Amino acid sequence: MSDNLRRVLYLSHAPEKVYALWRARMPEGSELLTLSANDDAERLEKLAIADAVIVAPAVLKPEWVKLAPRLSLVQHQGVGWEGETPIAALRERGIRLAINPLGTPEVVSEHALALIFACLRHIPRADAAMRRGEWLGTAIRPISRNLRGRTVGIVGMGRIGSAVAALLQPFGVRGLYADPAVQLPEGLELALGFRRVPLDVLLRESDVVTLHLPATPATKHIINDQSLATMKPEAILVNCARGAVVDEAALARALSAGVIRAAGIDVFEPEPPRPDNPLLHLENAVLTPHIAAGTLDAMLAKVEGATANLGRFFRDGTLENEIDLSVLP
Repeated sequence: MSDNLRRVLYLSHAPEKVYALWRARMPEGSELLTLSANDDAERLEKLAIADAVIVAPAVLKPEWVKLAPRLSLVQHQGVGWEGETPIAALRERGIRLAINPLGTPEVVSEHALALIFACLRHIPRADAAMRRGEWLGTAIRPISRNLRGRTVGIVGMGRIGSAVAALLQPFGVRGLYADPAVQLPEGLELALGFRRVPLDVLLRESDVVTLHLPATPATKHIINDQSLATMKPEAILVNCARGAVVDEAALARALSAGVIRAAGIDVFEPEPPRPDNPLLHLENAVLTPHIAAGTLDAMLAKVEGATANLGRFFRDGTLENEIDLSVLP
């Protein structure tokens, strides 16, 4: 192989169909390195010759950075880097970090809406019962609810939270949002039908609470016994953000005791969840395996965005959506 060839490691083990999408769009003069199995020995062997790494969903460990002497760029496939990137190790080596917002808001907001409807209408329960030969039409009707007319609270009003708000417009919901870092312009608030309120007010007044905030020390277990007790007994919680923002044991207790009605959860702490995770055994928990951003359409958008960024970086060192490591703690 040429010494001028730029080698890019896809850090996760993935199906060949996924690798093929990346290979077809790699910048000229670069090569995609892939894994034959989910094996750390092979991963470290290829990290040792990698000039850049694409991260998602496998986490780049701090000790691995030291074993990658050529590494100069960490390109996230998506936007979730907080709490999953070894900032100090990258900063020490002068390795740059970039994220990729393309494709994420549209697809994650759709999945959040799907979980909301699944919880409101008891869709997984009805499906499972039919497969057992049970017909729950009259049993589910008195406990199912419309989305129209409900109060929906969005915690985290960045790209994805705003996309959720836009998707909710046709349903005539009353909208609240809580975000210490984001204040939408008044005109946009009016257009979306969402008003900024403190988190405790949002939790107390919302029929549906959907989480779209990063995992940081400040947001870890922001949903806990105390915050769940604040919510309405008929409320639904949806988490398509990061597993760490919800105390899963507290959520399981709340669901079991009827503190809240149901939850739709796409992300867990850790992933995959352990077999003894109590959420796995609750009928009023709708669970999906971190697939909110997982569609072919979203993947194609992410591949286009990330490979374009790799091309810019290899040509002249420029990056879009770069995270400034110098200002991070």
